[in-house]
Order: sequence, then structure tokens, then C-alpha cells
Amino acid sequence: MPNALVIGLGGVGSVIGRKLHEYDCFERIFLADVDPVYAHVLHNTTKRSRFEVLQLNAMETAKVAAAMTEHKIAVTLNACNCYTNYSVLEACHRAGSHYIDMAADIYSAPGVKKALKNSFEAEVEKFHQAYLEKDLAGLLCLGCDPGAVNIFARWAMDRLDTATSIRVLDADNAEVKGYRFAVLFSPETLFEELNAIPYFVKDGKVTGGRPLETEVDWYRFPDPIGMQKTYAVAHEEGVSLGIHPPFVEKGVKYSVFKYGISDQMVNVAKSIDLLNLDTWKKVKVDGVEVAPIRVATANLPKPAQLGATVDGYSCVGTEVRGTKERKRVEYFIYTMDSHRDAYEKWGYSLTVVQTGIPPALAAKLLVTGKIKERGVMMPEAMDPEPFMENFSREGLEIFVEKREVERM
Repeated sequence: MPNALVIGLGGVGSVIGRKLHEYDCFERIFLADVDPVYAHVLHNTTKRSRFEVLQLNAMETAKVAAAMTEHKIAVTLNACNCYTNYSVLEACHRAGSHYIDMAADIYSAPGVKKALKNSFEAEVEKFHQAYLEKDLAGLLCLGCDPGAVNIFARWAMDRLDTATSIRVLDADNAEVKGYRFAVLFSPETLFEELNAIPYFVKDGKVTGGRPLETEVDWYRFPDPIGMQKTYAVAHEEGVSLGIHPPFVEKGVKYSVFKYGISDQMVNVAKSIDLLNLDTWKKVKVDGVEVAPIRVATANLPKPAQLGATVDGYSCVGTEVRGTKERKRVEYFIYTMDSHRDAYEKWGYSLTVVQTGIPPALAAKLLVTGKIKERGVMMPEAMDPEPFMENFSREGLEIFVEKREVERM
């Protein structure tokens, strides 16, 4: 049986590890981190553990590749920060391992220079052919959003004759008890997203707007969330779905990712941006070099600590509008769950659980031959059926709303 490697054992990596351990298609699951304390916790608290713990730095490509080769790794799940993607993609190529990650860098339009990082398009351009030549799959941005929502879009598109628009929508009505302000996933990542240029596709072209002032409108989410004010936010799928060639051929001219955001969150994000604190570029303070974003978020509670204090629901979904047999058809495919129920079942926040289930399922589908595609790709390039058949039973409950309009 094949072996799997999870590199990066925060909350998402831990959920991935737990899910992989449920699958009997893996012989051993290796848990790696530069500081493997949480990997040891997962190993020591798992009955009849098939985990093995490694100390690895994801940026040390040669050492990571050597470990993959030594332990005969068939599939690697990169749950580290996206700045490690290039290193782990290269290590997987050298060692002959399939690759899965949960996010890329924030998209920058062609011609816009961005120091040190690159988006999903650059990763595809650099690694796609090399992975094809080795019969490997590199699955990018396969968390929940991006990830599952891209698969929802593909599933709906496969059922339409034509399509006009794709909207990815993320909202919740969570209440965090005991804190004046809290964020349910990495606050550094959230503020970087909120204050980055929100690229999206409009009239068939990639377009940018002003952070937290673009494509602002109200959307009615399923109960008990209801009406929420939504904003276009920098996210990979906001662009990738609108430029995916098969979708463009069906007529898609608009795609966007939108958050439902509270007024408080908008004000905090704008204040951090105004003070230029949403940057990783270090500055010297009292003789010490620090990243401003780390200072801005240092006193916030860690997302992994919040599970027991969060009530409410989260809804993440994809709305696709088009036609079928000359009828106007609108799909809204979404996952929705209770923060409280997720914590009681998993011991982690719902956001972490939603992100960890899709890549774990993808790893299973890869090693059992259910994913046939090869090369480096975004999730919408894959056959959605194996995922849609399994999401709910894996713990990511899926709902489909379909609305048809027919001229009388």
C-alpha cells in the first residue's frame, strides 16, 4: 500500500492527518513539521497509530525530496504557508510523489510585479509539463475555498449548455465568546486578502478594484445565515474560474470571490491598511526587525484556540448561472455546518475542518486511481464526480439548490 506525507501540522494539517488515518488505502502516514510538536500529539493520541513523525523544513527542497524517496511517499499534502509551494512542488517532482496544496499566493495580474511570490498561474506554467512527463498530478488550491468551491463550479458547468457567471460566496454568523475581536483562521492571511487588490473577471477580462469597495452588494444565504453584505476579495478562484478555457467556451464572462464581512471587520482591516501594518516586509523597531502584520495580529487569539468559544454557522458555496435546454438555470452548491457541532466532533474549528477534508479525500482518490488527470492544475480541471459523490460522507455536507425559469 502507498504512503502519504503531510507537511505542516497546524490545525488543517492535523485534520488532514486524521482523515488519512481513516483510510485503509494508506500503509503509513508521515507527519512532518519544522517543529513537530503537534505531529507527536496526533500520533500519541491516535489508537493503533500508523503515523510516523519527521522533522522537516519545507523550504529545504533537497532534504524534503530525500525523505520522500526514503519513505516511498506516493502523495504529499502541503499544509504549510503558500510561500513553500515551489519548494515542495520541486521536491515532489524529484521524488516522484503526487502533490496537493490548499492555497497559492494572492493573484497578481500579468505585468504586475510582486516580490518573492507567485500565483497559481506561475506554478502551472513552471511545473505542469514536468509533472506530465513523470505521470504525476499536482493539485493546487484544493482546500474549501479555493478547492471544493471550484469543484462545485465544474459540477454545475457540466450540467449546463451555456453559462454567464460564477460567484463564490463565503459567509457566516459566528459569534466568538470572550473576545472583543477574533478571526477564525490565520489573521495574517485574512488581512492580506482583505487589503489586496481584489482581482476578478468582468466582461471576460481580468479586472482589479479597490479593496473593500468593489462589487459590494447583499446576498441572501440559506437560513440561518440570511442576508449578508458581501465584498469582492482577493482569492485565487475569483480569477481562475473565469479564465478556465472550457468555462469561457460556454460563455462565462464574470467570476468573483466574495466574503460576507461585518462592518467591524471592514473597519479593522481598513485601519490596519491605513497604518501600513498589513505587510510582511520587516521594519526596525527599538533595534529589532519585525514584520508589521505579525505585530498587528500578535495579541489576537490563535484560531486553534477558538473552537470551544464559537457559535453560529458557516456557508461556503458557488453560484453558477446559465441555461439548459433554453431555460434559464441557476445552481447554488454549498457546504454548511455549525461551528459548535464541528468542534465537538473534531476538536477543531469548522473553518479548519472544511479546509482539511477536500485535500485528504483527493489524496485517497489519487492513490486509488479515481483521479485520472495528470499535470499541475486547479481543481476545476478535474472530473468533479468522485468528489461530489464522497464529500458528504467524508464530513463536508453538500447541498444543491436549483432554480429554473421558463418562458410561458
